[in-house]
Amino acid sequence: MHAPASAPPPWRLGPPTRRLRLAAGLVLLTYVALHLINHALLLVSLPAANAMLVMQKFLWRGLIGTALLYGAALTHAGLGLGALYARRNFARPWLEGLQMALGLALPTLIANHIAVTRLAYTFHDIDKSYPQELFALWVAEPFWGWVQVAVLLVAWTHAMIGLWQLLRLRPWWPRAAPAALAFALLLPMLALLGFSEGGRAVARLRADPGFHAAFLTASHLGTAAQKAHLAAIRRAAIAAYLGLIALVLLARLLRGLVETRARRVTIAYPDGTKLRITRGLTVLEASRRGRIPHANVCGGRGRCSTCRIRILANTGRLPPPGHAEARILTAIGANSGAIRLACQLRPAADLAIVPLIPPALAPAFVLGAPRLPQREQFVAAMFVDLRNSTRLATHCLPFDGLFLLGNFLSETATAITAQGGKVVQFLGDGVLALFGLHTPPAAACRAALAALPAIAAAAARLAPLFAQEAGCPLGYGIGLACGPALVGEIGVGETLAFTALGETVNLAHRLQEMARESGIAAAVMARVFTTAALPPPSEPDIATPRGHAPIARHLLPGTWAPPAPGPDP
Repeated sequence: MHAPASAPPPWRLGPPTRRLRLAAGLVLLTYVALHLINHALLLVSLPAANAMLVMQKFLWRGLIGTALLYGAALTHAGLGLGALYARRNFARPWLEGLQMALGLALPTLIANHIAVTRLAYTFHDIDKSYPQELFALWVAEPFWGWVQVAVLLVAWTHAMIGLWQLLRLRPWWPRAAPAALAFALLLPMLALLGFSEGGRAVARLRADPGFHAAFLTASHLGTAAQKAHLAAIRRAAIAAYLGLIALVLLARLLRGLVETRARRVTIAYPDGTKLRITRGLTVLEASRRGRIPHANVCGGRGRCSTCRIRILANTGRLPPPGHAEARILTAIGANSGAIRLACQLRPAADLAIVPLIPPALAPAFVLGAPRLPQREQFVAAMFVDLRNSTRLATHCLPFDGLFLLGNFLSETATAITAQGGKVVQFLGDGVLALFGLHTPPAAACRAALAALPAIAAAAARLAPLFAQEAGCPLGYGIGLACGPALVGEIGVGETLAFTALGETVNLAHRLQEMARESGIAAAVMARVFTTAALPPPSEPDIATPRGHAPIARHLLPGTWAPPAPGPDP
């Protein structure tokens, strides 16, 4: 008998909630950005900043502006508390934790500013402008001035982290990132400089009787009784908010106690690891708790498919995909039910899974290659090609084949990067890697030769998996050449890709083909050994292509490693 599907948790941040949080956040970001621009105008003059402040009061103190601003603030804060409750564990990237901590801290920091500005106007008809605020924060009570600086930095940093997480997967983001970073750093810097300049200006003017009578009387700043009333409101608001946080943490604790008595489910991974988790956790959360590497480029928000898994076996009925998961599964053509998103699936019964995208490859597939200018330089170019890939396509399900191919590419890329190489392209079932982008020729060639046995060792680890899943041995071929090549970006618009061009790269590809024809694992240009100051292997040379330097060969795996410089062993 199948176990019933688990009911959704009482608080689940689905797509509508995310959109609501984003809309509220954009309203608040607009408010903060306008205030930072206003503060930056203090570098021009106090009257210029006051003139813009009048326009901002007209915008945000009207009925529509008030409802929009404070509705967005309450919505964003409420959803933040909901996210604190919903988060099952905090084993997340540090940047996400920083964003949540800043967001939770912001209401306590901004409470004084709201009290002495908006509430002072609402309850006591005290309409403050820059002279009064700068006098209070810079001269009378500098402690609250430092708190105001913290408000600006905390709010802006929280917003910028959120925007980066939202935009970083967009194809145009790498081109826009430098300008966005400059804006994100420059605006708060100008605002803080303006605050400092305005504060010093008010400190100089406060001794002027005319300025004091026009801006700094009790009717402008508030009486002692009015200030005490606003301070009491501030303390009550902060206490209420801290109480809400305490209630959320208590609710988390009670939920944990209830779940310890609830039924648990077991998730089995390909390497034999089994995790017992509480029902209600997602598969991705289980992987994080068990410290099992699991690709999730979007951070588990249901915005990409890199965390997808194949269900090998399950003892009960799986919960149906939600809206976000169904949309992504449809987009990648995975509607059979055997493929699910780990960040969205909350299993109700035991199941066995296989993650389909290796963690090492997920960012490369989504975020693309780094941008470097075009230039000609010496490189060691390596082509690695997976043999029997046609069998994977004909004898395996599409996602099974992707799983095997992804593991091969991941292990190969890891072996290459461990020796200092850079994978610049994934070409179907092969890899193009370059050595020497930032090292001299001898070091580049030695690193490339050291990568050969590393790739062989990786292939040996994967061979049993290929035999089990595809029923065929794992075969591969390598071509390695060195010489000058043009490296940089080619393409148009969003199709730009970093690569290498030239005879050296072409020769490496031909050597990989010659390795296939000769039945060997690798064909290496003899110049690679001479440049590395290493003796070539003892196997006889094979044919020379079109008059190039002789091609040395050696058999992999495991029968050869680059010897130390010196006489032949």
